[in-house]
Amino acid sequence: MNFFDFSFSTLGDPIRDLSAFDCGRKEINKFFQKDALDYQNELFSKTYLLSPRNDLDKVAAAFTVANTCLFTRMLPNSRKKKIGYEVRHSKGSINYPAILLGQLGVDAHFAGHRLGAQIIEFIAQWFSSQENKSGCRYLIVEAYNEDRLLSFYAKCGLKPVFNDIEQERIYRHLDDDKPLETRLLYRDLILFRRKSIRN
Repeated sequence: MNFFDFSFSTLGDPIRDLSAFDCGRKEINKFFQKDALDYQNELFSKTYLLSPRNDLDKVAAAFTVANTCLFTRMLPNSRKKKIGYEVRHSKGSINYPAILLGQLGVDAHFAGHRLGAQIIEFIAQWFSSQENKSGCRYLIVEAYNEDRLLSFYAKCGLKPVFNDIEQERIYRHLDDDKPLETRLLYRDLILFRRKSIRN
Protein backbone atom coordinates (compact mmCIF):
# COMPACT_ATOMS: atom_id res chain seq x y z
CA MET A 1 0.00 0.00 0.00
CA ASN A 2 1.13 3.52 -0.79
CA PHE A 3 0.96 6.57 1.51
CA PHE A 4 -1.63 8.05 -0.85
CA ASP A 5 -3.94 5.07 -0.29
CA PHE A 6 -4.62 6.52 3.15
CA SER A 7 -6.69 9.38 4.46
CA PHE A 8 -4.84 11.88 6.63
CA SER A 9 -6.51 13.47 9.67
CA THR A 10 -5.67 15.06 13.01
CA LEU A 11 -6.41 13.38 16.30
CA GLY A 12 -9.81 14.54 17.56
CA ASP A 13 -11.16 15.59 14.16
CA PRO A 14 -13.43 13.68 14.53
CA ILE A 15 -12.87 11.87 17.86
CA ARG A 16 -11.49 8.44 16.99
CA ASP A 17 -11.53 5.23 18.98
CA LEU A 18 -7.91 4.11 19.25
CA SER A 19 -8.53 1.32 21.77
CA ALA A 20 -7.80 -1.33 19.12
CA PHE A 21 -4.65 0.36 17.82
CA ASP A 22 -1.63 -1.87 18.43
CA CYS A 23 1.81 -1.09 17.04
CA GLY A 24 3.50 -3.74 19.16
CA ARG A 25 4.79 -1.36 21.85
CA LYS A 26 2.64 -0.86 24.94
CA GLU A 27 4.10 2.55 25.80
CA ILE A 28 3.39 3.93 22.30
CA ASN A 29 -0.10 2.42 22.23
CA LYS A 30 -0.78 3.99 25.63
CA PHE A 31 0.42 7.39 24.44
CA PHE A 32 -1.92 7.45 21.44
CA GLN A 33 -4.85 5.96 23.37
CA LYS A 34 -4.55 7.93 26.64
CA ASP A 35 -2.17 10.89 26.40
CA ALA A 36 -1.96 12.26 22.85
CA LEU A 37 -5.15 14.30 22.97
CA ASP A 38 -4.13 15.98 26.24
CA TYR A 39 -0.72 16.84 24.76
CA GLN A 40 -2.47 18.27 21.71
CA ASN A 41 -4.96 20.31 23.76
CA GLU A 42 -2.07 21.78 25.76
CA LEU A 43 -0.23 22.65 22.50
CA PHE A 44 2.73 20.42 23.40
CA SER A 45 2.43 18.32 20.23
CA LYS A 46 0.06 17.42 17.43
CA THR A 47 -0.95 13.89 16.45
CA TYR A 48 -1.92 12.78 12.95
CA LEU A 49 -3.66 9.58 11.91
CA LEU A 50 -3.62 7.57 8.70
CA SER A 51 -6.67 5.49 7.80
CA PRO A 52 -7.29 3.37 4.70
CA ARG A 53 -9.45 5.35 2.29
CA ASN A 54 -11.77 2.36 1.96
CA ASP A 55 -12.16 1.95 5.75
CA LEU A 56 -11.92 5.25 7.62
CA ASP A 57 -12.84 3.64 10.94
CA LYS A 58 -9.47 1.91 11.11
CA VAL A 59 -6.25 3.62 12.15
CA ALA A 60 -3.30 2.21 10.24
CA ALA A 61 -0.64 4.54 11.65
CA ALA A 62 -0.24 7.49 13.98
CA PHE A 63 2.52 9.99 14.54
CA THR A 64 3.15 13.02 16.72
CA VAL A 65 5.24 16.09 15.90
CA ALA A 66 6.36 19.04 18.00
CA ASN A 67 8.65 22.03 17.64
CA THR A 68 12.14 21.69 19.10
CA CYS A 69 15.75 22.79 18.61
CA LEU A 70 18.99 21.00 18.04
CA PHE A 71 20.87 22.43 21.00
CA THR A 72 24.29 22.88 19.43
CA ARG A 73 25.62 24.96 22.33
CA MET A 74 25.58 21.83 24.47
CA LEU A 75 27.41 19.61 21.97
CA PRO A 76 31.13 18.80 21.91
CA ASN A 77 33.00 20.94 19.35
CA SER A 78 33.52 18.05 16.92
CA ARG A 79 29.79 17.27 16.80
CA LYS A 80 28.86 20.94 16.59
CA LYS A 81 31.07 21.37 13.53
CA LYS A 82 29.78 18.22 11.86
CA ILE A 83 26.11 19.11 12.31
CA GLY A 84 26.65 22.73 11.24
CA TYR A 85 28.83 21.74 8.26
CA GLU A 86 26.00 22.17 5.73
CA VAL A 87 24.87 25.53 7.13
CA ARG A 88 25.82 28.08 4.47
CA HIS A 89 25.46 31.19 6.60
CA SER A 90 27.42 30.76 9.77
CA LYS A 91 25.24 31.41 12.77
CA GLY A 92 27.90 30.58 15.31
CA SER A 93 27.11 28.31 18.21
CA ILE A 94 23.33 28.59 18.17
CA ASN A 95 20.35 26.31 18.49
CA TYR A 96 19.00 25.22 15.11
CA PRO A 97 15.20 25.00 14.63
CA ALA A 98 13.87 21.47 14.21
CA ILE A 99 10.78 19.31 14.17
CA LEU A 100 10.61 16.43 16.64
CA LEU A 101 8.99 13.19 15.55
CA GLY A 102 7.94 12.36 19.09
CA GLN A 103 5.91 9.20 18.53
CA LEU A 104 5.44 6.94 15.52
CA GLY A 105 3.43 3.75 15.39
CA VAL A 106 2.11 1.51 12.62
CA ASP A 107 -0.66 -0.89 13.52
CA ALA A 108 0.42 -4.54 13.27
CA HIS A 109 -2.30 -5.22 10.67
CA PHE A 110 -0.55 -2.78 8.31
CA ALA A 111 3.02 -3.89 8.89
CA GLY A 112 5.08 -4.64 5.80
CA HIS A 113 3.83 -1.70 3.72
CA ARG A 114 6.73 0.64 4.62
CA LEU A 115 4.26 3.09 6.15
CA GLY A 116 6.75 4.21 8.79
CA ALA A 117 9.37 5.09 6.16
CA GLN A 118 6.75 6.84 4.02
CA ILE A 119 5.61 8.92 7.01
CA ILE A 120 9.18 10.05 7.65
CA GLU A 121 9.58 11.08 4.00
CA PHE A 122 6.27 12.93 4.19
CA ILE A 123 7.39 14.82 7.31
CA ALA A 124 10.73 15.72 5.67
CA GLN A 125 8.91 17.10 2.62
CA TRP A 126 6.24 18.82 4.69
CA PHE A 127 8.62 20.75 6.92
CA SER A 128 11.15 21.64 4.24
CA SER A 129 8.65 22.88 1.67
CA GLN A 130 8.20 26.53 0.71
CA GLU A 131 4.72 26.38 2.30
CA ASN A 132 6.09 25.65 5.77
CA LYS A 133 5.14 28.56 8.03
CA SER A 134 8.35 28.68 10.08
CA GLY A 135 12.00 27.79 9.72
CA CYS A 136 12.77 24.13 10.33
CA ARG A 137 16.26 22.89 9.53
CA TYR A 138 16.34 19.43 11.10
CA LEU A 139 14.15 16.42 11.73
CA ILE A 140 14.89 15.02 15.20
CA VAL A 141 14.02 11.59 16.59
CA GLU A 142 14.74 10.06 19.98
CA ALA A 143 14.82 6.41 18.94
CA TYR A 144 14.83 3.43 21.24
CA ASN A 145 18.40 2.19 21.51
CA GLU A 146 17.75 -1.05 19.65
CA ASP A 147 19.67 -2.24 16.60
CA ARG A 148 16.53 -2.95 14.56
CA LEU A 149 15.07 0.53 15.11
CA LEU A 150 18.37 2.34 14.66
CA SER A 151 18.86 0.49 11.37
CA PHE A 152 15.35 1.49 10.25
CA TYR A 153 15.98 5.17 10.99
CA ALA A 154 19.38 5.02 9.30
CA LYS A 155 17.66 3.78 6.12
CA CYS A 156 15.34 6.81 6.45
CA GLY A 157 18.33 9.16 6.42
CA LEU A 158 18.61 9.84 10.16
CA LYS A 159 22.08 9.82 11.73
CA PRO A 160 23.18 9.76 15.37
CA VAL A 161 23.99 13.18 16.79
CA PHE A 162 26.79 11.53 18.77
CA ASN A 163 29.52 9.26 17.42
CA ASP A 164 29.33 6.81 20.29
CA ILE A 165 27.21 5.88 23.26
CA GLU A 166 29.67 7.19 25.84
CA GLN A 167 29.58 10.66 24.27
CA GLU A 168 25.79 10.63 24.44
CA ARG A 169 25.78 9.36 28.04
CA ILE A 170 27.93 12.35 29.05
CA TYR A 171 25.61 14.73 27.18
CA ARG A 172 22.60 13.27 29.01
CA HIS A 173 24.39 13.27 32.40
CA LEU A 174 23.65 9.57 32.94
CA ASP A 175 25.11 7.61 35.82
CA ASP A 176 27.39 4.73 34.87
CA ASP A 177 24.85 2.11 35.92
CA LYS A 178 21.93 3.66 34.01
CA PRO A 179 21.33 2.30 30.50
CA LEU A 180 21.07 4.60 27.49
CA GLU A 181 17.49 3.87 26.52
CA THR A 182 17.26 6.17 23.48
CA ARG A 183 19.61 7.61 20.87
CA LEU A 184 19.27 11.15 19.53
CA LEU A 185 19.09 11.12 15.71
CA TYR A 186 18.89 13.93 13.16
CA ARG A 187 18.31 14.53 9.46
CA ASP A 188 19.22 17.79 7.72
CA LEU A 189 16.09 18.89 5.85
CA ILE A 190 17.94 21.37 3.64
CA LEU A 191 19.46 18.39 1.82
CA PHE A 192 15.94 17.07 1.16
CA ARG A 193 14.87 20.47 -0.19
CA ARG A 194 17.93 20.82 -2.47
CA LYS A 195 17.36 17.31 -3.83
CA SER A 196 13.68 18.11 -4.50
CA ILE A 197 14.63 21.33 -6.33
CA ARG A 198 17.16 19.46 -8.53
CA ASN A 199 14.55 16.87 -9.44
